[in-house]
Amino acid sequence: MSTEKAKDTIYIDVDEEITGIIDKVKESDHKVIALVLPKRASVFQSIVNLKLLKRSAEKEGKNIVLITSETSVLPIAGVVGLHVAKTLQSKPEIPDHPDSGADYNSDENINSEEVQDDNSQENMEKSVGELAAASGLSAEKIHRSEDFDDTIDIGDELQNEATGKGLEESKSKGNKKNNKKDKNLKVPNFTKFRKILVIGGIVIIALIVLFLIFGSLFNKATINISTKTEPVTANLTLNLDTAAKSLNTSSAIVPAVAQTSSKNSTASVPTTGQVNNGEKASGTITLVSVYCIQTPPKNGPPPVSPNVGFTANGITFLTQNSTTFSNTGTFKDGCVSFAANGSTSIIAQNGGSNGNLPSGSNFSATGSYSQVSGTSSSDFKNGKDNMVNAVSQTDINSATQKITAQDTSSIKQTLKNQLIQAGLVPIVGTFSTGATTTTASPTLGSVGNNVTVTEAITYTMLGVQQSYLNTLVNNNINSQINTVQQSIIDNGVKNAQYSSLQAGATTAQITMQDKAYIGANLDKQNLKDQIAGKKSADVKSIINAYPGVDNVSIKFFPFWVNAVPKDQNKIVININKS
Repeated sequence: MSTEKAKDTIYIDVDEEITGIIDKVKESDHKVIALVLPKRASVFQSIVNLKLLKRSAEKEGKNIVLITSETSVLPIAGVVGLHVAKTLQSKPEIPDHPDSGADYNSDENINSEEVQDDNSQENMEKSVGELAAASGLSAEKIHRSEDFDDTIDIGDELQNEATGKGLEESKSKGNKKNNKKDKNLKVPNFTKFRKILVIGGIVIIALIVLFLIFGSLFNKATINISTKTEPVTANLTLNLDTAAKSLNTSSAIVPAVAQTSSKNSTASVPTTGQVNNGEKASGTITLVSVYCIQTPPKNGPPPVSPNVGFTANGITFLTQNSTTFSNTGTFKDGCVSFAANGSTSIIAQNGGSNGNLPSGSNFSATGSYSQVSGTSSSDFKNGKDNMVNAVSQTDINSATQKITAQDTSSIKQTLKNQLIQAGLVPIVGTFSTGATTTTASPTLGSVGNNVTVTEAITYTMLGVQQSYLNTLVNNNINSQINTVQQSIIDNGVKNAQYSSLQAGATTAQITMQDKAYIGANLDKQNLKDQIAGKKSADVKSIINAYPGVDNVSIKFFPFWVNAVPKDQNKIVININKS
């Protein structure tokens, strides 16, 4: 085989990889291959790459000649044992090993300006495509040796290299060791590695997409806002009225509802009264009807009925029969007197000896019979004393006071619960006692050692709607604060204290003492409009700008979310007073 047919020239591009260069060497049909290197070819700056290149050429039975004058390539080629020529017309040789002390930067070893003509220098700076175009070669012919000027000189040393002989004579001992190590080197499977990288990248991207989808579907933000609060006192006088139909804020007239409950209460006390239960005195009297001022009746005075009372010496006697008068009267001293037709029997109302009166005692009638009087015609006898206990008015009053003093807390609680169940605020201070029915047994004046008094009492408590109280309290507090920067955090109505000035069954006047708390004027919907879609720092900046805000904390779900959702339904705002 001729020398021309045994040689091939391959131009290397600046960004080619070692695997591509090795493939070109294997594809070449020539035994000697000249690789024309561009300047600053980083792939030839690695001793591993050159070892791989040489090992692959040896397996194919081919020799490599590097066409370059790069001083950084020469020492590496010397270590590996590759032939180097400055130009295609130069004689190839293995550069000295770095340990030999050769100066690769000296003019004696490398002087590209002397050994290369203008065309070779220009070729060294061009890519493979540019060189092929310049020479008129197609892509299919670029590796064909007959299309290039075959001027490279292959000496005996390089010919021996092609047959695998004489290599040991041109290398140092250090190079022998490196060649032994080169036999264990393997070309990495870059295709498999690239496939692993692609699959791993797809998995990572898929996980990122899943995280983003999960975050967008289930993301949530909880904003906890602590505000500084200060107390404000509201003192109001309210007029409760069951007849009122609507709230009158100017006069504080509040519609009220009366809740009532009836209860029968009893109390017993010993009797302290005394009655004379002895025999009653009795006798007869003669009556006369006298008219001094008024005109006397034409047909005579009306008759005196039975059980008409006549009093003498402080003792009351009752008539026992009916008595009529004469139709004709007697005029004397300007008065007209009508005599009774017969005598009248009377008996003392109570027993006792004090009813025994002497003859001639005078008796006077009461009530409509004030013009009638009488005189006893004989002594009153038969009256005897027998003192026993009886019911007095004092006894009844004493029992009634005991009922009044009884504990009514259970009644109050019952009325309070009934008002609460009706959705009203009970005003305990309006608790009052209504109509009372009192009965005594035994009755007043009756004989007995004890008396029991029973009272049927109606109790009343007023209640009002909380909305009415909220309106009155809020109006009072808002009149004391700047409603633009401050708002009511808690109006305190639920813990308000009430005192009754005047209470009745249907109306009451009360005082209301209320302690409210005010803070920053924060509207949750307005805040959501401002912070939707914002980052954590921006959210805190917006909310902290409100006066009265003490602290802002934000919790995101899931944990990798760092922005408030744009969907306001996923935003929860909690405002706490401190």
